[in-house]
Amino acid sequence: MISIPLYGYICHMEPEIEPKKLPYAVSNFEKLREEGYFLVDKTAFIRELERYEVPVFLRPRRFGKTLWCSTLECYYDVLRKHKFEALFGDLAIGKKPTGRQNSSMVMRLNFSVIQVSFDLVELERNFRMSCLSTVQTFLERYKEFFRGTVDITDKPSMSEAMKRILECQQANNLPPMYLIIDEYDNFVNQLITSHRD
Repeated sequence: MISIPLYGYICHMEPEIEPKKLPYAVSNFEKLREEGYFLVDKTAFIRELERYEVPVFLRPRRFGKTLWCSTLECYYDVLRKHKFEALFGDLAIGKKPTGRQNSSMVMRLNFSVIQVSFDLVELERNFRMSCLSTVQTFLERYKEFFRGTVDITDKPSMSEAMKRILECQQANNLPPMYLIIDEYDNFVNQLITSHRD
């Protein structure tokens, strides 16, 4: 409440509260928090999630899976440690963190961007190139840890690229790696719905 003297009287005015924006088609947790979007706080489930070794979320489209992946990325990312209070401070997990917050290097694969082809060789190439692009972004993001020690210029398979990253991580005692795969079934679903094997 704001008190304003007006012609010898004190007027009490409620400050205008700007309504929060609805996040239709916005699935970036950081953007939601920084730009004042409405958010249903589901962060208490992070504590439950840590009880599982390899969690898988099976939900229909538009159930918030991508936003949840973005939330987890922000929570675990070691490079977002300085943003923890701003992003999570007033949320359930911010009030009672798990102890693993901002402790990992996070790689987030999004298979919805993979171009589907009915030619198996082309589909495999598209898959490999999309994954390697994510790996390259990951290595650039965490370059202070890797210091150019992981080379993927020979465009290896995804399993070989991951092997190189994990060997470097273990040999140099780097922060653990947290792998998030979003839309893992997207390209398979596209092939199925077009009646292809």
